[in-house]
Amino acid sequence: MFLVKLPFRVAALPVILALTVVQFITSLLVGLSSIVTNLLGALGIATAACIWMFHLSTDSEAYRMLALGIFFFVLPHTVGWIVSKTVDTCARLIAFIVS
Repeated sequence: MFLVKLPFRVAALPVILALTVVQFITSLLVGLSSIVTNLLGALGIATAACIWMFHLSTDSEAYRMLALGIFFFVLPHTVGWIVSKTVDTCARLIAFIVS
């Protein structure tokens, strides 16, 4: 069984290296850009609230701004979830190589 798994273990090593590099870069980018996206999300939601409170524009503009604000709030969390799935895949490959 060891000889059957050996080529797969050797093939998994570059995949682990690539996944680790992707994880590091995406974690860094998400960490830095989440500050900006959260500010944009808060600005969009605050603008939507001002449009509704002071009747500055139509309701469709307020809904658009609210959707944009929610999108910018959710975006870093979604990308973080994708990065965590990459980490899980990398951990499973490492467990495959070690076992």
